[in-house]
Amino acid sequence: MGDDKMGGKPVVWVNAFQVKPGKLDEFMRIQSEELRSFAEQDTVNGALGSRLLRASHRDRAIAIALFESVEAHQSWLKQADFSAHYDKIKDLIEGAEGDYYTVEAAYGATIE
Repeated sequence: MGDDKMGGKPVVWVNAFQVKPGKLDEFMRIQSEELRSFAEQDTVNGALGSRLLRASHRDRAIAIALFESVEAHQSWLKQADFSAHYDKIKDLIEGAEGDYYTVEAAYGATIE
């Protein structure tokens, strides 16, 4: 999906994970470490922030990353080597699905 379909707006990459039963704590620990590592590197041009969300009653998690554009996200994907990270989580998940979103409306404060 190109930036033209996103209307030149910043994009939100949302990755929804179905985690294997009993593996959510370990998955969240690994994902949190990875998120901290990316934040500490501060080398991702066009990255605006991210959040990791945990479902309260199910084995699901959502990773959300905000980028200046689709191209910024895709450039980051090309420069980052996710194979080592994927090796850490592949046995913890049943599946994952990601897509780009734009913010069409917002109300209130951001959450921390």
